[in-house]
Amino acid sequence: MKKGWIKFLGVIFSGMLAFGCACPVENPEKAVAQQPSQQPPACPECVKKVEDELNALKLQVESLKSQLDNLKVEAAEAKQASQKAIEAANKAEEATQKAEAAAKKCERVFEKGLKK
Repeated sequence: MKKGWIKFLGVIFSGMLAFGCACPVENPEKAVAQQPSQQPPACPECVKKVEDELNALKLQVESLKSQLDNLKVEAAEAKQASQKAIEAANKAEEATQKAEAAAKKCERVFEKGLKK
């Protein structure tokens, strides 16, 4: 049993050695020195300008959406108005036909009156 544990520990330690040699480790001083050297965003003014433009574009999109909604309402109203106009034209045509029929009757009555 002891020989098995010794072999097992030998394999573990040799693996650790092989892994430790294969992976380069940075010097901790370099790692600490590199962290403060990170710079803040290079161009905060440019970012602010882009954000302002983005907000302006969002406002334009909202404006266009409201205009589109208004156009949809106007289109619906125009469709209703055209339907009413068509109905009025149909009624006018019927009235014209009735007037023509009445005029023909009047002519016949007038002609009968002249014959008497």
